[in-house]
Amino acid sequence: MADISDPSVSAPNTTEISKLVTFIEENLRSSPTAGLRFVDTRQLRSRLILKQNHIVFGRRGAGKTSLIRSVSGTKVIFDLYLNLEDYKDITFPNILIHVLIELFSLLRLRIQSNVPLWWCRPSALKVRQEIRHLERILQQYVHEPDAETQDITTTEASRGEIKAALESKVGGAGGIARRERSQQVLRKLPKSKIEFLRLELTNYKDLIGRISTLFRHAPIFLLLDDFYFVQKSVQPELIDYLHRLTKGTDLFIKLATIKHRSKLYHRSNDQYVGVELGHDIFEIDLDYTLDQFDDLQTFMREILQKAIDQSKVNIQIEEMFAGDGFPQLCLASGGVPRDFLSLFVALANGVVSSSTPIGKVQVSEAAIGTVNNKMESMKRDSGDEDAALDGCLKRIKRYVYDEKRTNAFLIAKDDLAADEQARQAVRELVDLRLIHLVDHNTSKAPSDGRRYEAYVIDISLYSSPRPRSFTQVEPGQRDEKARKDDLRASPVFALSKLKEPLPAVPAQAEPLPDIPGQLELILSEE
Repeated sequence: MADISDPSVSAPNTTEISKLVTFIEENLRSSPTAGLRFVDTRQLRSRLILKQNHIVFGRRGAGKTSLIRSVSGTKVIFDLYLNLEDYKDITFPNILIHVLIELFSLLRLRIQSNVPLWWCRPSALKVRQEIRHLERILQQYVHEPDAETQDITTTEASRGEIKAALESKVGGAGGIARRERSQQVLRKLPKSKIEFLRLELTNYKDLIGRISTLFRHAPIFLLLDDFYFVQKSVQPELIDYLHRLTKGTDLFIKLATIKHRSKLYHRSNDQYVGVELGHDIFEIDLDYTLDQFDDLQTFMREILQKAIDQSKVNIQIEEMFAGDGFPQLCLASGGVPRDFLSLFVALANGVVSSSTPIGKVQVSEAAIGTVNNKMESMKRDSGDEDAALDGCLKRIKRYVYDEKRTNAFLIAKDDLAADEQARQAVRELVDLRLIHLVDHNTSKAPSDGRRYEAYVIDISLYSSPRPRSFTQVEPGQRDEKARKDDLRASPVFALSKLKEPLPAVPAQAEPLPDIPGQLELILSEE
């Protein structure tokens, strides 16, 4: 890395940096028309295109959308992309109906656009007509109540026999006459959307099979992005139905979500509802943790180099950084590519205006400036648990940063195993990029025979870019014997501290809201 104090180091080429910044800003988020190419250092795409159901786990900005979109253009498959964020406020089973409408609509359009000659073939024309009919039924159904009792009126005929005296002028004779009567019968019949969808499941599968035949049994990938926006209580129901839809067909699910904001199964009336990892659906984990910090720096360097290559600017990465600027940027990103690029854009704009390369302090300043955005993301992504998670975060920061004056801390693995709610809170704070896992299995120094998980708080939580009397533990740092003694000597955070009361709120400040949701027990004050 270049040393900012070295007079032989030339000033960065601000013109080229400006072009690079413009390119990254325009392509930071993946979309059908833009987006940086997915940097596949772990050959994940080769797994994703297999004929199997997959779930892609990754924090916000980890590249989930870029990865699942990277299957587009493969000759042996065709893909159908749906963003479930569009349906996040829709209840179940209406969300399932919307997904089915979108699925079959996209299939119909693919039949129409991919092989126009099929218009002349009776089988293709019949399939398209069936899809249109199915779409009309589902579109009508989505506006009806989820469950209701319908009044059904029917007309029923009954026969009766009566004696009739038949008389005539010549004489009379008795006989039997038959008479039909009809009556209106009112019945009350239950009507349920989900029962209707379950009854129609075999018909949907049969239709998908005939569509697949038209495409010579090429695999059909249903790409479902941002699954974590679906209400957690209905996530198992949605994925359960879609999984059943894929069984025995050439349709495969590729799901993108945040790991600990997702619930893949539950038990209902002694039945297993949802999918099981490793059996019904296979995991692809995008997240880079900080325990392999050298690998993380290599990955981030490749991302930045890919952006330089795509933008066709003439600049070297080393020209833009000074001292520990680049490692600090990797640490500040928490291993999340979009956070890395977003921070780089802010820092590179500073380079353009000052002609000064990016140093460690500048990175910390930029990271601290993102804290409000991250807190807003927590409110948006964590549903009704944001207040509980905010309380957990404040308690961790108070102990680790304010009292112990460091960024790293340990949590005993057996404590995490024993306290499900606290464990869920810690995992969700990791997913929200507010704390970061550094080592999933380490010991304490001096050793006490227990095993620990090691974490660092996000740099955005620092109160200052130059905190006083503060020791920053660097991930991956080892001594001459390859030991992580600095990390192992970090303070132990007891999960019982999550129950300690927070300092009194100043009178002028807004009081903390009530704590709803499944984490409320964690924050019950003693």
